[in-house]
Amino acid sequence: MRGQPPPAAEAVQEAPPAASFLAPWMTSGIAGFAVIGGLLLNLFLCFVNTRIMPVSDTHVMLGEMTMLGSAFLLAVDRRAGLYFTLLLFISYMLLIFALRGIADLKALRDIFIPIGFYFMGRKLANPELGDRLVVISAVIVMIIALFEYLLTETYLDYFNVLGYYLARGTVTLQEVYGQTRGLFVSGLRPEPRTLLPFLGQHRVSSVFLEPVSAGNFGVIAYAWALFRPGMKGRFLVMALALAGVVLADARFGFMTCVVITLLLPLYRLIPKPVWVVAPFFILAVIAAYGIIIGAEGGANDVSGRLKVTAAILTQLDLSVVLGLKATDIFTADSGISYTLTNFGLFGFIGLWAAFVLAPFHQEQGWTFRSMMMIYLLLLMLISNSFYSIKTAALMWFLLGTADTADWKSVIARRSAGG
Repeated sequence: MRGQPPPAAEAVQEAPPAASFLAPWMTSGIAGFAVIGGLLLNLFLCFVNTRIMPVSDTHVMLGEMTMLGSAFLLAVDRRAGLYFTLLLFISYMLLIFALRGIADLKALRDIFIPIGFYFMGRKLANPELGDRLVVISAVIVMIIALFEYLLTETYLDYFNVLGYYLARGTVTLQEVYGQTRGLFVSGLRPEPRTLLPFLGQHRVSSVFLEPVSAGNFGVIAYAWALFRPGMKGRFLVMALALAGVVLADARFGFMTCVVITLLLPLYRLIPKPVWVVAPFFILAVIAAYGIIIGAEGGANDVSGRLKVTAAILTQLDLSVVLGLKATDIFTADSGISYTLTNFGLFGFIGLWAAFVLAPFHQEQGWTFRSMMMIYLLLLMLISNSFYSIKTAALMWFLLGTADTADWKSVIARRSAGG
């Protein structure tokens, strides 16, 4: 049986985006500021901390609010979708906070970023702008990556990554054995590289300051270029994305690029209900795995990371799973556990279902959404990094663009050589 999305005649047809009160050049400029700003925010603050003055998490929060505010400025219009989504999410989170007796502003921020940038993409519906932002981002990421890899000591003179995370309180002196200068703690992997071992143990982080997000960015940029056959600079972006994944020794990123490529002919054949239940099926299987083997974590490989997730899940009691009680268990190494403990099971179900079932204007947009669903399903097993604005801003903007763009016109212009 043929799955989703439906044929074009049955695809969701919504009104075209409302006209912006800003000039087109200003709209593109603000969108670029929000997306590229999210990408570069931590690098900029790292430079400030290294060369100018100490920074803290307050500076990070203010920076994120600036980028997010810019996204919401472009996202607002007369249609109800944005406001209904915000109202529903905030109401649910206020209920969760009341039941727990504690408010978690970071949980709000984690979802405000997807909402703001996704609806900005839907409002602008400009694939060419998406193309430009991906190309610019990929070039910037590679320039800084090569600077870090080839001139590491000079790079650290301007971007003392370890000092920046110490200033923010993300790591402690005890955790880094008293060091105050250097790369992020995962920037040097003790075991040999998986991807091109001759490159050495340095895992290049580029503008992201830590290698996990560098791998995530590579997947997002590669997926967009794969999705956009008429994109100017398409193969350059693919090459830069894969080069960044290799430099970061991002095993997850490389594997995900392979998977989304192999599944390209199948996305329109997979029914939506399969996508809706997929994370919860994975959640049940991993939890059962943890109960059976008594997992307590493992080595830094695929099997070991799955054991970490299994171990976390088996430690959660029912009240935490239902969102009735907070927990101090460290869940950053398991995105599926992090989401479950921050939003509760019903919140998790609602957020994922909203993502899968969000309306799209023309069926071509479903392909890119399917790629990002694969990306999130795999990444949730090993990390909560998909919530970071460093990569989430670009990803959700591209998703909103893909869902609302007039792909028939784009294809017609390409066929006409326009």
